[in-house]
Amino acid sequence: MSYRILILIGVVAALVGLFFMHSSLLVPGSDVVWAVRAEAPEVIGGYGDNLCYDGKCVRSLDGSLLLSIAADGRGSIDLSVSTTDAGGPLHTSSTDELAGTIRIVSRFDDSTQVNERVEINGDIAGGDPSLPQTHALLAGGKTTFDLYVNGVMLYEALRGEWSVANAVRRSDGTIRQSGLLYSPLLRDKSGFSDPKRTEFTLLLHDDAPDAENKPAYSVVLHLVFSDVTIEKQPPTADQ
Repeated sequence: MSYRILILIGVVAALVGLFFMHSSLLVPGSDVVWAVRAEAPEVIGGYGDNLCYDGKCVRSLDGSLLLSIAADGRGSIDLSVSTTDAGGPLHTSSTDELAGTIRIVSRFDDSTQVNERVEINGDIAGGDPSLPQTHALLAGGKTTFDLYVNGVMLYEALRGEWSVANAVRRSDGTIRQSGLLYSPLLRDKSGFSDPKRTEFTLLLHDDAPDAENKPAYSVVLHLVFSDVTIEKQPPTADQ
């Protein structure tokens, strides 16, 4: 086989790889208006405390996430994270431990509530009081997700609140403002976010109550991706 043919094969293979990598951001039959890629995932706590404001039970994972939303409101979130031997499994309930490759997928349409450029959390109506107030480029409430472990579905139709927003986690995993650690009991829940950094946050849970867990659901998984790239977004009014 000639040298030129080998080069041609290499170029074609690279183009095919790029096509499949970016095609995962596409929603068939529609124009994508939002495309977000996120990496550097962390799991926030586990059964008993999935909020972990002091950062002591925040662990790094391997993985990445892709989000796309089309002009007609259809969209997808597709993420994969992997546990490590050093970090151990993810404790999503009082009995379940997840180890290996965890894939979480959502496909939604225009009936799913997705808000753009809004304040969320804290005391904001419709926000989550367990997290401090922050400004979100995108925020989705009650989106449905399926969760697979090593290719086998473990949870179907989990509820998920997610956002692409100003970061509230610091590099050490804490949520704090100077020396003040965040608490939902604080009267002022603002001032804890960093407008210079962006996070993708996903809080998954089922509908069954469990008073021993925080938040008080029987199944909870809280993930934060600290390396976020906005690959495409609609122009704002001043653009």
